[in-house]
Formats: sequence, structure tokens, C-alpha cells
Amino acid sequence: MAASPKKTKPQPAPAKERKPMASTQAVVLDVRTRIASQALLPGSRLPEEELAQSYDIPRAKAREVLATLEDRGLIARVPNKGAVVVPVDMETTYRLYQVREALDGLSVRLAMENAGPEDYAELKALLGAQFEESLREGDIEAHVDTIARFRNRVNELAGNPVLSDLIERIYERTQVTMRRVALLPGRAEMGIKQYRGLLDAMMRNDQDEAERCVRELNQSAREYIRRYKDYL
Repeated sequence: MAASPKKTKPQPAPAKERKPMASTQAVVLDVRTRIASQALLPGSRLPEEELAQSYDIPRAKAREVLATLEDRGLIARVPNKGAVVVPVDMETTYRLYQVREALDGLSVRLAMENAGPEDYAELKALLGAQFEESLREGDIEAHVDTIARFRNRVNELAGNPVLSDLIERIYERTQVTMRRVALLPGRAEMGIKQYRGLLDAMMRNDQDEAERCVRELNQSAREYIRRYKDYL
């Protein structure tokens, strides 16, 4: 009589691989990006519980995220509302541009001490034909993104983490206004010439001219803010 085949025990289903928990820094970066791009509008609420659920993090970590955002001036705690995205304040933005002018000047000077031919080739490519094409095509997001990448690269070349952090904090609080100012008549076209003039001075290692270009960039931005503040 043939032996009956052995019954095999059912194998347990493999455990689902759990994704690693997002770090506080990663969540802060994502929320900062959403605020800067206006995916989160000024006045939007950021409840701690919803933040924890959205990013699958503990409430304690959500509180850390909110504390960091508050420290950076991007949110405020409002009685009976909790954490809300800080509204755009034109007067504060104007003053932030004044501070940014000084910090940008230092960043450019330090970057010129460290930059080599390959770095300048990278910066020149950023401000190439596509810089103008995005504007002609009405893609203001791509245009502003190019400026952000140029500025970030200059800050990297400066090689000063303390300076980079200060500039980043100010940039985050002016980014929404920067997008709006870029839409105003003539501002973006002027900006293209000014950024290219700045890069040209940097490539010639003319620190005084580079710093003058930085002042011109920030001063003209402030002038547009003052001139058109009722429309921003």
C-alpha cells in the first residue's frame, strides 16, 4: 500500500516590511517646501494630530516639527486655533530683504574664494537660455526655481553653515513674496540681467562689483515691494 504523501504545514505569510519612520528634519523640510510653494496657504491650520497621521510619526515628534517651524518664523501658535501658517507681512518682508542684502554679499564673497572653473560652468548653465525660456513660456515656478538653485549653490560654495542657516531662514520667509514680485511687470526681465551681471563679476573675481550687484538685486526687489505692496 502506497504511503500517503506528507501534508506540508502552511508557511506563515512574510511580514510586511515597515517603512522607516520619517525623521523630524525630513518632515520639517517637507512642510517648509509646502509653505514656500503655497501648497499650504497663509492662515492654514497645522493640527498636531493631523501632522502625526499624515507623516506616520508619534505626537511627540509632531510637536518637535511644529516647534522647529515656529522657531523659523513659518508658523505661529494662535489661541483656540493652534498652529497656523504665518501670513505674508509686506513690512516684515521688506525688512527681511534689507538683512538678506548683507548676508548675500558675504555669501558671494566667500563663494568667490572657493569656486573653481567647474563651479562657474555649473552656475553659468543655470542662467543659460532656459532661464529666459521659462519666463517666455509663462512658467514662473521654473523661473523662480532656477533662481533658488543658483542662490543655494552660491551658499554651498561659501562653505559657512552658520551663514547658510541664516540665509535659509530669511529665504523661507520671503519665498512667497518672491514669486509674487516675479509676476510684476518688468521685474523678472530685470532680474535675469542682474543675476547674469552678478555671475559675470564673480567669474572675473571682481568682489566689489559682485557685491554691488547683490545690493542692486535686493534693492530693486525692495523697490518693487514698496511700489506694488497693495497688489501683493
